[in-house]
Amino acid sequence: MRTIRYILLLLCSILIFGLYGCGTKGDGAATVSQVVEDEKATAQEGEFEVSINVEQKGENLDVYATITYLGDQDQKTIYHGGSIFFFNVYQVGGDFEHIGGMEQPLLSTDLKKGEAHKVEFNHPGLTELKPGTYEFEAIADISIDDEKMVDTKLEVPVTTVVEID
Repeated sequence: MRTIRYILLLLCSILIFGLYGCGTKGDGAATVSQVVEDEKATAQEGEFEVSINVEQKGENLDVYATITYLGDQDQKTIYHGGSIFFFNVYQVGGDFEHIGGMEQPLLSTDLKKGEAHKVEFNHPGLTELKPGTYEFEAIADISIDDEKMVDTKLEVPVTTVVEID
């Protein structure tokens, strides 16, 4: 009988401390209520640097991507669809998902060397995100020659993860 009590006491202790340990955050992840001033991810592909930024602006999230030309010329013309970027948002382990689309007209943008060109992500769902962990992704989808679009196509993805309370 004493052994059974001891085992039950041990199991209860493990459950209590186990549940308490699972419920605490010790990973230092950024949250929307405590967003790091610049939650940013950056990638470079050839002469281009691409970044995604998630910042808190009051009660709202400010999500945008930038592309910067780093090559030898003073400026570079890039070609793209309706936007330079596809924006995607996924709730990690949840049911929210936004997969960005692209308008079809061919547009061009002149990038000055060393100057970041900013593209905002405006989606009404950003104000309604439930608490959880979200992956924000921007994919630069560009070409550097309007006559050889397929041969000069670049896709540069960047991703950052933000915890929302």
